[in-house]
Amino acid sequence: SLLLPLATPAGAHGWLKFPEHFAPLPAMRTVSLLLPLATAWISDDALRAQTAARTPIKPLQVTIDLDRKPEDRWSVLAGNPVFKQYKQDYIDYLATYLPKPFLPVIADIAANLRKAFWPDYAAEMEGLAKALGVSVGDVVIANLIYQLEHLGIACDKRNTTGPCPPAQGPGACTGIVVNGRDDRENEVWQGRNLDWNLNANLLRYVMQVDYQRANKTVFTGIQIAGEIGVLHGLRQGAFSVQLDARATGGNVLLNFLELIGKGARTPTHVMRHALENAGSFADGVDALNGQEMANPAYFIVAGANKGEGAIMTMERKAAKDIWHLYEEPAKDTKHINPQPEWYRVQTNYDHWEGVPAEDDRRTASVVNVQEFCGNGTVDETCVKKVMTTWPTQNHHTDVTSIMCPRTGYFESTVWLPASILV
Repeated sequence: SLLLPLATPAGAHGWLKFPEHFAPLPAMRTVSLLLPLATAWISDDALRAQTAARTPIKPLQVTIDLDRKPEDRWSVLAGNPVFKQYKQDYIDYLATYLPKPFLPVIADIAANLRKAFWPDYAAEMEGLAKALGVSVGDVVIANLIYQLEHLGIACDKRNTTGPCPPAQGPGACTGIVVNGRDDRENEVWQGRNLDWNLNANLLRYVMQVDYQRANKTVFTGIQIAGEIGVLHGLRQGAFSVQLDARATGGNVLLNFLELIGKGARTPTHVMRHALENAGSFADGVDALNGQEMANPAYFIVAGANKGEGAIMTMERKAAKDIWHLYEEPAKDTKHINPQPEWYRVQTNYDHWEGVPAEDDRRTASVVNVQEFCGNGTVDETCVKKVMTTWPTQNHHTDVTSIMCPRTGYFESTVWLPASILV
C-alpha cells in the first residue's frame, strides 16, 4: 500500500464541522490513507518525472465582442499567424475520431446547424470556419469532440468523454471548490485540471477568451480554437464552472442522435450559455440544470459568497444529484466518500460511489486540499499547490486554471511536454 501522511491540526478552520461519520481529527495526528497497489500509474516514477518536466506557458489571449453580429465575432482570428497550420494540426487530428460511416451524420449537422445548436452559436460557427479557413463541417467536429467517445484512435489520445482502461493511466480531469475563512469567507476558490492528453502540437491553440459587451468583460472562458463552447470559465461576481467527464459517458451514436433529433445541447455550449446569461450562483446552477444535454457529465461550480459551491452530477435531461458545500451528501448513505463541508473534490466518478483502484485521484486530492489549504489562508497559492501536486496533476494534464468568482481571479497554465520547444 502507498501511505499518504496528513497532518491536521484541530481547529485549522474555526468554522470547520465534519459530518458525524467523519470525526474531527486530533491535534497534529498523522492520518495514513491506504491506496491499493493496483494504482500502478500513480506509483510510476517515470510518469511523475515526465509530468514535472513539462514547461508552463500562458494560453493565447483573445477578446470576443458580443455586441457584434454572431457571424462576425470570430473574425479577430483571421490572419493570425498562430493558426497558419491549424487545419493540418487540429482539424485533421479531430477527423481521426470519425469512422467513415459517421461522416454523413456530420454533414447533416453542418447543413442544419440551427437545428442542432442555438442560432447565434450556429452563426458563430459559420463565421469561425471562415476566419480559420476551414469548412463548417470541420468546426462541427471540433464542437462535438466530447461526443466522439470510443471512436478512432487509442484511448490515451481520446478526449475527456471518459477514463481510459486501467493500463492507460488517469481519467479525465479533477475539480475542487474550497471555501475561504475568517475575513475571506466569501471567497470560494476553484481549481481545475483539464486532463485531455491533447496532442502536444495542438496545445498552441488553447485560448483564454474574454467575452465582452460595451467593452467590459462579461465572462472569461478556456477553450480550444474551433470550439464555440467553453471547457471552463468564470463570470466575476457570479460563478465559475468546469466540465468533468462522467465515467458513464454513454453511447456515441445515441449522443449524436439525441443532438440531431431532439436539439440536445453539448455540455460546453450549456456552460457558455450559463456564463453568458446567468448573473448569480443560484441562477447559474439553474441554467446548467435547465437544458437537455447530449451526454452525461459533471459540472463543478463555485460562487461569489460563502457556501456557494456544488458538484452537479448530470444525466442527459437533468441533474441526478447536486452536492453543495456545507451539506450532507444525500446519495452517499454508505459514507464511501467523506469530505469536510468546506471543500469538495470531484474527478470522473459519482461521488457516492467508490473509485477504481487504477485511478484513485480522489483520495490523494482530498488529502492535499486538507494539507495545503487547511492550515492557513485559502487563496490562489494553496489551491494551485493542490492542483499541481502529483497525482492531481499528472502526465495527461494539459491545462490548470485557478478561479475565484468573488474577486474575478483567473489564472491559467498550459503544460507543454519537454519535447516541445516554447
